[in-house]
Amino acid sequence: MMSLDEKKAELRKQQAAKRGVLKSDYPNASQGLINGGVQMLALSAAYLKNEPLMIAGYWPIRSEIDPLPMMRMLADQGIATCLPATPKPGTPLIFHQWQVGDPLVDGLYGTSEPAASAPIVIPNVILAPLLAFDQACYRLGYGGGFYDRSLAEIRAIKGKSVIAIGLAYAGQQIDTVPTGPHDAALDGVLTEAGLIERRT
Repeated sequence: MMSLDEKKAELRKQQAAKRGVLKSDYPNASQGLINGGVQMLALSAAYLKNEPLMIAGYWPIRSEIDPLPMMRMLADQGIATCLPATPKPGTPLIFHQWQVGDPLVDGLYGTSEPAASAPIVIPNVILAPLLAFDQACYRLGYGGGFYDRSLAEIRAIKGKSVIAIGLAYAGQQIDTVPTGPHDAALDGVLTEAGLIERRT
C-alpha cells in the first residue's frame, strides 16, 4: 500500500509527461484561455463582491499552459496584474505588480519574475499552474507548498479575501486527485475549453 506522498509522487511523474504531450498537441491552448477569462472575471466578481481585482499570474516554465495572452487581455481592460517572486523553500510567494512587457529578472527554479524594486502587492485572485486536477477542483501541484502557504497567509490578513483558479489543459483532468486533510480545493479551474467551478 503506497502512502499519500508516494501516490502523489508517482502521479506527478505521469502527469508531467502527459502535460508535455498536451503542450505539443494543443499549441494554441493559451489563446483559448482568453475566452474563458471572461467567465473567470464573472466568478471573481461574485466571490469578491466586485472589489477591485489584483490578479496574480505566473511565468510559464516547462510545459505549463501559458497565461500571458490572457494576462495581456486583462491589463488591456484596466485590470491590475502581478507575478510572484519565488522565495526560499518553506516560505510564501511574494507578489510584485507587473504586466506583460514589464522588465523581468531570473528567478529560482528556472522561472522569471519582476525585479525586487517592483511594488509588492497582495492579489485577490491567484492563477496557479498544476499537474492535474479533478472535477472537485483539487489540484496536484509540484509538492513545494508555495501556493498553499501563500493562500493561507493572505487569508490570515483580517478582511482580505482571495480566490485560487488553476490554469490547465483540459486533458490534465483526472478522476480523483489524492488528497490529505490539509489539501484545499481550488475555487475553479480554467482550461482552453472553459471554466470548471468548484461545486460546494
